[in-house]
Amino acid sequence: MDSQPPTADRAFALPVVTRAVVISQLLFSAGNVLTTGGFLYYYANAFGPSAFQFSLLLILPELAETAGLFARPVAARVGSRKRTWLACLLMGRMFALGVPLMSLPVITTGVEWPFESIIGWVAFWYVLQGIAYACFISWLTDLAPQTNWGRLFARRKLAMLAIMIVVPVVAGQLRSRWANTLPENEKLVTYVSIFLIGNGLVMASVLPLLKLPDVTSDSPELISRSAWQAFRDSFVDPSLRWMLLHGWWLSFAQGLTQSALFRYQVNVLHIPVETYYALNGLMLLIQMPLTTLAGRLSDRGFDKPTLFWGVTAVSGAMLFWLIATPDRWWLLAGAYVVWGLFGFVNICGRNLLLKLSPLSDNTMQVALFRQVGGLFAAFAGLLGGIWLDRMTGSNTSLVLAGFVLSPFQIIFLTSFLGRLTAGLWVLPIRRPRGAADPG
Repeated sequence: MDSQPPTADRAFALPVVTRAVVISQLLFSAGNVLTTGGFLYYYANAFGPSAFQFSLLLILPELAETAGLFARPVAARVGSRKRTWLACLLMGRMFALGVPLMSLPVITTGVEWPFESIIGWVAFWYVLQGIAYACFISWLTDLAPQTNWGRLFARRKLAMLAIMIVVPVVAGQLRSRWANTLPENEKLVTYVSIFLIGNGLVMASVLPLLKLPDVTSDSPELISRSAWQAFRDSFVDPSLRWMLLHGWWLSFAQGLTQSALFRYQVNVLHIPVETYYALNGLMLLIQMPLTTLAGRLSDRGFDKPTLFWGVTAVSGAMLFWLIATPDRWWLLAGAYVVWGLFGFVNICGRNLLLKLSPLSDNTMQVALFRQVGGLFAAFAGLLGGIWLDRMTGSNTSLVLAGFVLSPFQIIFLTSFLGRLTAGLWVLPIRRPRGAADPG
């Protein structure tokens, strides 16, 4: 397929692009939820990993995806962001097949490190996926006019949310029923089957996008810039620098509670998995209409105020975690309702970053914002887990305004303050070039 330079003449193709992206996202999301999260972790846990090994698996995707920082030089060598996305996504999923292979006796007979092998396969998988993601988002920004990014990415997000509400619950129920008919030593085959189906769906997700043009830049200035120059320039522009600092600050504040939220919900509030899925579904349902609204606000130039107020408001979810007790566990529903406001944050945050980044040459900025942000979240997750263990082991408490805070609540309060102040980094950002005037 011939490459085309990015021009404004492709506005007529927006419905075609949007339809292809939505269909692809439906397939990708369906496959992704079947090969990540609970399905992957329950499968891997059957190999008896140590606590450290399992913690490594939990943070490995975010660590490995920082390879997205190398998306620009890789795409430059390949000569196409589209081909780089396609190759890395498919190769990554080929490596992912090594995960279910570890359950085959013919493969693992005499092998004393099957879990370590899973770690290796997952690492290769996410390194390639990190590069693929940065190239994919960058490529999409050249397939639609900037004034329509809100609509495009909002509809993509809606497809993702719809799948996340339905597929995990249905697949989990079907797997459970199937597992109940099998002897204990054969139950692992249920996870393997789900993984293989999911992997196939992800690989099929590239098909709707193959017909879209392979857009490249014809700017000599962009072509001649090195990866180091692109990295350096990301911090030269004050607005882009503030945007990156905002993303990293928020990622760290959110990552700090990764272990505490799960353990408090399960070990202290004793919320069953069915209730967890119901609360999570409530959050996703609220995000859906707000995501649509966020797309419209973005296309009208309201990215900055929407992001600021969205981040500030969504920080209030931590207040519900502070006051929830085993007798009043239902207060936690308020946190999931407030988290629905992430519909604003997710769309306007990334769109503002893209509008601040160079057109047709934004893979570095995408990786710095998302993947390096994930690295901050992973580091904070480890730090938060260690901090919680130490405070719990020493029976640490904090008296604040007459209230006695437990170790969990100390972390919740710290995270709340970090989330609440994340919006302050957005205030110095100037209106992006070429952005529509608000109003």
